[in-house]
Amino acid sequence: MRRFGWAWNELGETNALGAILTRDGKVGDWNLAEFLETGIGDAAHFMQSLELVKKTDRRIALDFGCGVGRITRALSQYFETVVGVDVAPSMIERARALNKDCPGCRFVLNRAPDLRQFASGTFDVVYTKIVLQHIRPAIVRRYIPELVRVLAPGGVLMFQLPDVMGIDSRQLFEDAPVEGSSLKRRLPRGLVVAWRRLKYFMIVRQGGAQIEMFGMARAEVEALIRDAGGRLIEATPDHSHGDLGDGWEYWVTR
Repeated sequence: MRRFGWAWNELGETNALGAILTRDGKVGDWNLAEFLETGIGDAAHFMQSLELVKKTDRRIALDFGCGVGRITRALSQYFETVVGVDVAPSMIERARALNKDCPGCRFVLNRAPDLRQFASGTFDVVYTKIVLQHIRPAIVRRYIPELVRVLAPGGVLMFQLPDVMGIDSRQLFEDAPVEGSSLKRRLPRGLVVAWRRLKYFMIVRQGGAQIEMFGMARAEVEALIRDAGGRLIEATPDHSHGDLGDGWEYWVTR
């Protein structure tokens, strides 16, 4: 979580718009007006789909992984209040500055792998897209139940995730056999993993902030939803992650 937060905070300081939304699969420069216009279109598409899936109250919505508020701002045209949450202080700072003219928007920093600052059943609608795909599966397994928990009874959660893709290089690094002296091999496994985690973080940091991509098997995602007390309404094919295999929009209620 520490490395994930650091990387997106640095991207927020250097090229927030380009990191949030790529063009042709590449990080690029955006005109602010054009960037915000994409949020209006994406929010309108989401609301049209929401109407077809399930009628909900429009009191308060959550935009999880809000970045600078591209979708938060657009959703505020449909809800009384929209709360944008992000892990990066630089993103939240810029979101607050860019959306001073939107009284229905509120932006909250969340550095924890949970949403404990929000009470259960707070939000009528929860939205998160092109966000969970950039978070390591171990943390996504904690976030999905939390997104279900903060959803109001009868509300709707929509999140998007690719199917399993690629190899988690950090996990391979952490899980590798311990070699070397007998003393090193006798060290507690937890201590070895903690050291390797720190070492991996330092190696990656030297190379600069990077956007990582992960996925999760649909069967595992559906089990997480079910175990959290959610009910899957439907899973629709999605390729927001590009041409890297299958992906899904998961529509959930409770």
